[in-house]
Amino acid sequence: MRKLLIILSLSILPLADMMAQGIEITPITGYTFQAGFNISGGRAFLRDGQNWGGMMGFSLNEVTEVELAYSYMGTSAVARSSNLQDNVDTPAQVHYATIGMNRLFPTSEKMTLFTGAKLGTGTLAFPESNFRNITKFTVGFQGGMKFYASDRVGLRLQANLMMPVVGVGSSLWWSPGGGAAVGVSGWSPIVQFGFTGGLIFRLQN
Repeated sequence: MRKLLIILSLSILPLADMMAQGIEITPITGYTFQAGFNISGGRAFLRDGQNWGGMMGFSLNEVTEVELAYSYMGTSAVARSSNLQDNVDTPAQVHYATIGMNRLFPTSEKMTLFTGAKLGTGTLAFPESNFRNITKFTVGFQGGMKFYASDRVGLRLQANLMMPVVGVGSSLWWSPGGGAAVGVSGWSPIVQFGFTGGLIFRLQN
């Protein structure tokens, strides 16, 4: 899946660059709320925290934008279940890498509203290597506003909804090192909701 997304991105970007009426680079930061899901005998969740990242947008016309995005969040992964010998509470990292398209709604020369959808990969990583990392296909949705203080600089505010497509036992998320699973299964999706903002730097062709 990661190879397919890389190939797709490399195929789309040259076309988007050639067609782009403008290119925007936006470093972002924000806040992601706690996300939980049921597991047998208990519940697991990712704690809330600050996120960081960046976006590169290619405006194809006045109402369409192709966008690449990456975000990172440092958090803790927690699992509490009567089927676990010991509850899990360990540092974790969430990485999202996506490509998507936004529908733009210009309301004035300075203000633009937008909604968009994206797909890519979501990775849950454990920096202490006490659990194995896992990467899942991810879909996301976003909506917000852009306010341009000048032709080159603006402000972006948005809400984000990210959904790794789990569809497998949550034992994959909580199995030790590279070995046996802990025997906890669950099918509820992980849904992360948050807000981000950042400065837009517009590069015009």
